[in-house]
Amino acid sequence: MAVQILRLRSSLLYDRVFPSRLGDGELALNTNVTEPGLYFRDSSASPALIKVGPIHVSSTQPNLTPTGYTLLSKGESWLDNVSTQIFKIYDGTSWQVPKAVASTSASGFPSSPIDGQLHYDKSAPALYIYNGTSASWVPV
Repeated sequence: MAVQILRLRSSLLYDRVFPSRLGDGELALNTNVTEPGLYFRDSSASPALIKVGPIHVSSTQPNLTPTGYTLLSKGESWLDNVSTQIFKIYDGTSWQVPKAVASTSASGFPSSPIDGQLHYDKSAPALYIYNGTSASWVPV
């Protein structure tokens, strides 16, 4: 017996399906080249539309002039390519900019650092960056 799998799809720019039109976990797809997206509805008491991807790359935020559902999804990501290539993540209320890996201590450096990690030594006081190529902490 064949099983038919249905999903909603659209090619209209900024067209997001309303969560009320989806079942829990049901997929919806937008194929517009400017802002494509794969979406599903979560199983919360007030269902939300979750965008799985891709990352929106533009000088303007995603879903700027909505055709369908007007809200952004918690966890949705955007590479703002105006001038500085700033990566942003929507937290359910506003866009947040992820912070660099940083640490601080009064003595010594962190174990297992990663390339580009910042560390502020309170006893020096001085700011250092970890250079993965030379495996050393370099004063900034």
